[in-house]
Amino acid sequence: MRINLAKTCSKLLFAFIVLLLSFSSLASIAQLEQQAQLNNAEAQYRLGLAYETGEGVRRDLSLAAHWYQQASENGHHAATYNYAQALEYGRGIKSNPAKAVLLYTKLAAEGDSSTYGKIARLYRDFNIDIANEDQAVLWYDLARTQSTEFDAEYALALKKQFDAHQLKQIAALKQQEQSVIDTQKSLTTSNSVSANSNINWSLHLIYISMLLSACFAALIFFKRFNTASQHRHSSIQEMKTRLSQQQDLITKLKLQLKNAANLQKRASSTASSSTTSALNDAYLRFGFTQGQINNLTPKQVKARYKQLCRIYHPDAQGSDDEMRQLNLAFKAIVEHLKATQKIH
Repeated sequence: MRINLAKTCSKLLFAFIVLLLSFSSLASIAQLEQQAQLNNAEAQYRLGLAYETGEGVRRDLSLAAHWYQQASENGHHAATYNYAQALEYGRGIKSNPAKAVLLYTKLAAEGDSSTYGKIARLYRDFNIDIANEDQAVLWYDLARTQSTEFDAEYALALKKQFDAHQLKQIAALKQQEQSVIDTQKSLTTSNSVSANSNINWSLHLIYISMLLSACFAALIFFKRFNTASQHRHSSIQEMKTRLSQQQDLITKLKLQLKNAANLQKRASSTASSSTTSALNDAYLRFGFTQGQINNLTPKQVKARYKQLCRIYHPDAQGSDDEMRQLNLAFKAIVEHLKATQKIH
């Protein structure tokens, strides 16, 4: 009886200790999240570890990659390594070997020799193509840790990187639009060529038919005048029929050209009305009210853009399409501010 009582007490004591530890873990995670929101790099790194291992919280590789990224941007060495691994293997984030190479290169320049083999293997196994703008951001970021005189160059490199990415997105959009226009032109040209070809063949058939009819009439003229007359009449009727067919074809072509012109007019009017609609959508995407729009400054717009990037960026919880829409909205608002406020 005493033995059973002792076992029961020990089980209750063990359950109580486990309960205390779970409450302690929950409190610890809450504290880490509070510090991470305040941009504490160490807290962001430890929170990423917790989400990666599932210690004290439900395991979530996507959130782990997010907090590793935040800590990496705040200069945390270990978080940068973990974030690079997430990009290399696609853990909780879309695989991006080129960006992983940039991060490993940064760590290597800071003296981490364990990244040498990783960099070499990524260059060997993948067709790594890193833009000059991205490399400039990396090396100016390393240089400004040695001297503040590189801060201005780092800011300029960031701007060029942003502009380059934006130009690529705009070029991709223009290419899509040009592809649609080329397709429409090709269809129009094909229809025109087909119609012209039909007309030419019809004319050839008419000429041949006339020549054959004339020859046939000449051969039998002296034999049966009445029969020749009937054949000539038949030939004339055939010519009239073919001419009527040609006129119908020409009428159809004119109708197609008229429809194409109407489509072009509607497209141009739709484009002008969509400009205003796109600007309104841009302000809505940035969350500005009607009262804020009249007093906006480029500085406020850029600050809001940086906040939204952390939500819509593909390396966070967003997607390429959401980031593209955010960039287009940012460009539309800035251009509108420059035009209305005469900012150069």
